[in-house]
Amino acid sequence: MSIAAGSMIVSSRRIFTMEAAGTVIDGSVVIRDGRISEVVPAGAGLPADLPVTDVGNRPVLPGFVDPHVHIEMAAAAMWGAVDCHTPPCGSIEELVEQLRAHAYLREQRGGWLVGQGGLFAGRRFAEQRLPTRVDLDRVSTTFPVVVRFGAHVTVVNSYALRLIDVDGLPETGDAYIGRDADGRPTGELHELFYALPIPAMTEAELAEAIEQTGERYLTRYGVTTVGEITNTMAGARRLAEVAGTDRLPLSIDAFVWAPGTLSLPDLFAQRRAGRLDDPVGPNFRYRGIKIFVDGGFSAAGAAVLRPYAQLRDGEPQSGRMAYTVDALTELVRTTDELGLQLTAHVNGEWAQRELCRAAVAARGGGTDGYLPVRLEHAGNVLTDDTTLDYWHRAGAVPIPQAGFLYTMGSFIPRSMGDYAFPALFRFRDLIDLGWPVCSSSDGAGSELLQFNPLFGVQCAVTRRSCIGEVLGPQQRVTVMEALAMHTSSAAAAMGLADRGTIQAGKRADLVVLAADPRDAEPDAIASIAVDSVTVNGTVVRRYT
Repeated sequence: MSIAAGSMIVSSRRIFTMEAAGTVIDGSVVIRDGRISEVVPAGAGLPADLPVTDVGNRPVLPGFVDPHVHIEMAAAAMWGAVDCHTPPCGSIEELVEQLRAHAYLREQRGGWLVGQGGLFAGRRFAEQRLPTRVDLDRVSTTFPVVVRFGAHVTVVNSYALRLIDVDGLPETGDAYIGRDADGRPTGELHELFYALPIPAMTEAELAEAIEQTGERYLTRYGVTTVGEITNTMAGARRLAEVAGTDRLPLSIDAFVWAPGTLSLPDLFAQRRAGRLDDPVGPNFRYRGIKIFVDGGFSAAGAAVLRPYAQLRDGEPQSGRMAYTVDALTELVRTTDELGLQLTAHVNGEWAQRELCRAAVAARGGGTDGYLPVRLEHAGNVLTDDTTLDYWHRAGAVPIPQAGFLYTMGSFIPRSMGDYAFPALFRFRDLIDLGWPVCSSSDGAGSELLQFNPLFGVQCAVTRRSCIGEVLGPQQRVTVMEALAMHTSSAAAAMGLADRGTIQAGKRADLVVLAADPRDAEPDAIASIAVDSVTVNGTVVRRYT
């Protein structure tokens, strides 16, 4: 059952309205039937027919908005998995001990002991390398052990290697099989996790994992609206069933990953046949599709404007494009015809420019009346301001990730070259140029810290990476600007005019924090707890 629309009054001496001016007022939010009817200053008369909750000095903010998250993918990654992130594992030795201590979890994964680690672990571990099959053999030689680092790199033990036909695995695109000097597999696999015969989750397990993930990594952090990048249609259906209920008190716009969830022809056929109903319900709708136009920085796959510092097979490279401009142009035309928003993984500026060129060509240079093309990860690396002209002409919306400052900010220039350092996460420049910069988590289980919007705020304010570097301090933003990235600007990026600010007429999604982020030490912003979460005018969670 959907959460019923509520009516009440919330009073606070610190109401963060998150309007353009970043107003903070002492007053009350009056809510009727799930909507904000008015925001009144302290001392003004309040309606006598509504109950009043006074939270004192605790800040009241709009519910946080995460434009790009992977609920189902995170659920699958963490289901029965050993937490091998950094922290808690700062070394391979600690990783081995963590796996040994949680070996019982293999019963939940069909006999496989699965660990989930973070991005760039080989540069974050004390040993400055990833583990090998030999390291994981110290955990066990009698059952399979596998650890994923992020979503793209996997390391397995010798037992697991014997269960797969390594020589039969493809090594195309970003796929890679690590081998030692004698040609024997080291256990390191790139983009090949799917080849491991780990039993799939049952529907009941998936349903439980999705609800656990939503509570643990989104609701408890005050997130009330998300853009979900789908993993499977079964997962999407489960999200549709529980979205906006007490089991998952979120509003979800879903973007169907193609060709991962469905092939493009199947997706378009389902849309034309009405099987992707829009909306499915008041709290779930299929908003658009998600494609990958290029790859990632770590594997030198992001399509960039100049060759990478690192060579591949002794040759310079500038990344890879998965589509031609003509193919992208046709994709834009088709999604426009079907009323779907096109959102695209475009790490590199070359990829961003090609997609923007395609959007301009498909729409005859116009932008009015079209759902804007979303550029996922645009703004994380901006080496040439001419790229902004492409964004502008296409009417495109960049969706950067402030949390990536911490997880990969120090490592991107190691791949691209030192010239990339001043190009990293130029949030100050973009805001000063008038861009309404938002932030998303891209949370998929790879980095659990990123799910917390206040961690994104902390990263945008401190610009401190996971190895302690401060990256481009001149690009710091204020706490209020960083909060806007996760509220008003994030809602605008999703085209949700009724979210993101505390104003009359807006949906009454609110979060009450235990402390004011402006008063906290910058490196402690992420540790501020959420006291309560209100969705549609009804308090759905109280954490203190």
